[in-house]
Amino acid sequence: MLRVLRSGNKRIKLLWWAIAVVTVATFIGGFIFLFGAGLNPTQRARTTGAIGTVNGQPITRTEWANALTDQRTLFQRNYGIEPADRDLKMVEVQTWRTLVTQRLLGQQARAAGLAAHDHEVVIALETSPPQSIVTMAAFQTDGKFDPQKYRQALGDPNQNWSPVEDMVRDQLPVRKLQERLLASIKLTEPELRQAYRDRFEKLDATVLQIAPDPTRKVPPPSEADLQRLYVQYKGRFSAGARTQLEVLIQPKKYGDEEIRAARETALGLVRRARAGEDFAALARDYSEGPGADKGGAVQRVLTGDDFGAMGPKIAALAPGEIADPFQDNGRFVVIKVLDHVPPAANNGVAGMHVAQIVVKVRPNDVSLKGQYDALVKLRGKASSMGLGKAAAEAGLATQKTNFYDANNLPQQLFTVPEAGDWGLAAKKGQISPVFDGVDEFVVVQVAEKHDAGAPSREEIGDRLRDLAEMDARIAADKTRAETIAAAIGKGQTLEQAAKAQGLSTFDVKGMTRANPDPRLFGVPELVGTMFAAPSGKLLGPVRGVNAWYFVRIGSRVEPNAAQYDSLKGNLTTDILSRRQNGFFSGYLSSLRSKAKVEDLRSSDPGSN
Repeated sequence: MLRVLRSGNKRIKLLWWAIAVVTVATFIGGFIFLFGAGLNPTQRARTTGAIGTVNGQPITRTEWANALTDQRTLFQRNYGIEPADRDLKMVEVQTWRTLVTQRLLGQQARAAGLAAHDHEVVIALETSPPQSIVTMAAFQTDGKFDPQKYRQALGDPNQNWSPVEDMVRDQLPVRKLQERLLASIKLTEPELRQAYRDRFEKLDATVLQIAPDPTRKVPPPSEADLQRLYVQYKGRFSAGARTQLEVLIQPKKYGDEEIRAARETALGLVRRARAGEDFAALARDYSEGPGADKGGAVQRVLTGDDFGAMGPKIAALAPGEIADPFQDNGRFVVIKVLDHVPPAANNGVAGMHVAQIVVKVRPNDVSLKGQYDALVKLRGKASSMGLGKAAAEAGLATQKTNFYDANNLPQQLFTVPEAGDWGLAAKKGQISPVFDGVDEFVVVQVAEKHDAGAPSREEIGDRLRDLAEMDARIAADKTRAETIAAAIGKGQTLEQAAKAQGLSTFDVKGMTRANPDPRLFGVPELVGTMFAAPSGKLLGPVRGVNAWYFVRIGSRVEPNAAQYDSLKGNLTTDILSRRQNGFFSGYLSSLRSKAKVEDLRSSDPGSN
């Protein structure tokens, strides 16, 4: 073949080269097509290097990198430091959630036939540029977005705005969908007037609470008691969609020599700083913690409790003094106290400003890979027998998280938030990949999943039993409540009847329906009854979920009708904003629960 290509005149050679190129390209293209046709969307996404899929639609590495840069920039602008360790992981979690949300909304927008037209793209570029543009240093003046600089650049014919135009073109249908959804939420005039009354109608009252004795012995609740209370109060336990995980946490193993090396480095930095070298300069050169570029300064007030067992020693240091390095899992931390903050300036708690140098332990890569591979093997067994049993076979223990949602990730996964986030989208029984945390490896299995609404009896079993015991103690106080009621019926005042039983009343001043007295938060039915009663009325005994109550209604202040029109606009905005946020959050949760979302960032291919 090569001999034929080398022979003949130029035209023949060119012809043969063209035939060869087409033949090879056709062969390779056909091979790729046939190979790819046998792959599922996840496998195809892996072959193209995508970091995840949403309903089969890939999220590219470029999209991930750009979105992560935006989130890191936002974090730095908000907190003044680069995210590190756990903060960086939370930034990555937020980036992933943002990309998934964009994909889901984009798919819904396309399904609704929403599109972006050229003139709309132009207007959007001029009036509401993307966040990534707003935060660019080129368009900043004194740390704020400068519209004039942006308009000048936008009008520069030498600037290539095509990528930004494409970005806006992709975002516009989603904006239209959001506007359409939010515009569907209405607020009627009667609702607005009732909200105005809830906020501005006030009353004073005198309250007697007969709280149950927590030490009183009561018989164990019967099955009938538990069922009765579950039916009566299950609405109070209602919550959004929630997940419970079984968690296996294996701390990373650091060798003695690796720990010694990090400790010696930290001790050396302490000696240099105490000998007169600038602590901030040492932090910039050697620290591996957040804020290193700013001399290690921590951008908030800390208390002794923030340092655990080292707290008392650090709190006792004078400004300018440097503590001995202490180990915090896989790092050694050196603290310098910059100044002390008096309690009056820190919510009543003494605090301090500090700077830090963080020296990380350099683990043995072979040892860590061995740990990781062992957990990959363990999760393979867990797929057939469950994580708890597989861990027990290996001499390891698991634990279960409380039920959680996207706004309240489990405390056990504080340094591995991506594991908790994974559980939100996974199905019951599914086992996660091996997550590489800050100081640990983690594998989780979804133990339970519940849709939004009232929980099952099993989910609130312990709380229901506690409620039943308190209910029995309240029932035991019925005679006491009746005695007080009888005394009042014979002419005693509420205060006199209470004193005879060794109790005292408390006053409620200026309470509203929207903002009830904190001592009455647990009895909304009592608050409603109070506002329905006329001034001077004595209510009781009223049985609440946590006590018996007597209430004497005092003065009442009706809302000022003349101020309604002037406050109507702000009230409308506030109520609609809260309703829209709640609606949109629920809408996204619904989309997410029905979507097939796969995170392919893990190197563990057995996770899907």
